Amino acid sequence: MTEKFRNGKPFLVVEGGSGVGKTTAVKGIASHLPNWRFLREPGGTPFGDLMRDAVQGRKDLEIDPVAAFMAYSASRANIVNLEIMPVLTGTTEHEGVLLDRYWFSTYAYQGSEKVDKAIIVSISKLVTGGLMPDLVLHFDLLPELAERRKSKREDQDRYDVKPKDFHARVRDAYLELSVMYPEIWKVIDASKSPEEVLSDALAAMRE
Repeated sequence: MTEKFRNGKPFLVVEGGSGVGKTTAVKGIASHLPNWRFLREPGGTPFGDLMRDAVQGRKDLEIDPVAAFMAYSASRANIVNLEIMPVLTGTTEHEGVLLDRYWFSTYAYQGSEKVDKAIIVSISKLVTGGLMPDLVLHFDLLPELAERRKSKREDQDRYDVKPKDFHARVRDAYLELSVMYPEIWKVIDASKSPEEVLSDALAAMRE
């Protein structure tokens, strides 16, 4: 699953911590890409949705961070092979893929739960076949500002409700990724109004 197998179709990933306004931004971006395949992680396939519900939705379950990492990785293998690659190799009519979260989220979240980040990178490359996006839009916001936004939501999962120091580590991990992959990574200031955030995201895509 390297670049030579792709048919010139773009692969765009959107990332960010809890409460940064990513979901709103994704909806705005998707409205400008009418013939693209829009997918989300974790999930994107029936199997992946089961993994998502088990790890994030079932707050009654105790889940070890390594178990969460492996569940997400299994889900990711499914969505890459069954949903993303058919678009990128030209076997569907879609013009590109817009993906809400990728393995970078696992690096940030499970990495902040003390799973070895080098192992996360290695296993993620294995399950995705090394597939990397053309562009990552990272919506960045200070944890204390994100906390205020999250407090208004009713659909919080097990990660949303974690303490502020955890979300600070998640943000730091995302910024590590921006240094690791500067050629594809674009940080978007999510403290602005939704309209300004969307405008900045679209400008980064045009670049």
